[in-house]
Amino acid sequence: MELSSKWLILELLLFSHGVADFVLQSNKMIENKVTRRRTTYISHFFIVWGLSVLFLYPFISWQAGGVLLGLAFTHLVIDWIGYHLTPPHKIDSNPLGFVLDQLSHLIFILLAWQWLCHFSHLSSFGFYSEIMTPDWIEKLTSVMVVGNVYLYVVFGGAIFIGKAMRSLPQEVRKYEITGMGRYIGILERTIILTFILYQAVTGIAFVLMAKSLTRYQELNNKSFAEYYLIGTLWSTALALIGGLFFYLCK
Repeated sequence: MELSSKWLILELLLFSHGVADFVLQSNKMIENKVTRRRTTYISHFFIVWGLSVLFLYPFISWQAGGVLLGLAFTHLVIDWIGYHLTPPHKIDSNPLGFVLDQLSHLIFILLAWQWLCHFSHLSSFGFYSEIMTPDWIEKLTSVMVVGNVYLYVVFGGAIFIGKAMRSLPQEVRKYEITGMGRYIGILERTIILTFILYQAVTGIAFVLMAKSLTRYQELNNKSFAEYYLIGTLWSTALALIGGLFFYLCK
């Protein structure tokens, strides 16, 4: 297998995982997992496996399909262990548990990727073999790197920040912003990350200023100001980390 194809496969594996866990997994599904509904675990298993097959379809084979099936099964096991070890009342306020969960998934994604790379015949076939030239694969890999940075920072970050903010002391946490606040955070990280990728970091100040103006009067309340500052710093920090990771991968 060509080196460029190997990196593309890794990016596709990461992207399929991010879509399955951060975009297509609803709050209702999480609640059902907490209550140990088997049907929800099974449906999530098929979502994870189906997306990995879909995104890696140009490289798919019976052996590769088996590896992806095993990867989806380990995803199911990790989720089951995580939800069973964490007390139900702490599921929504356990950022460390979320990080450990995602690191566990990442380890098995890397193991599956290494296994796939040992299949010397794993290459594009048919129609895809004609269009997936080395140059095209290199460009697609770059696109997928950017896509993964946005996916994990914007949507994965929304889940992490939500858990982190709900883990704060009650006097600060009572100011929790829901609904539109979550979408504002998503837009905030998207814009900040875009400024970073285009090396226009001065634009970050404009975003933070515009956000602060909408809460100007409420910032006189010390507890709310602390809550607001922590959320903003988390959001900005994740965008900066995502941008740093992007430049390290270039």
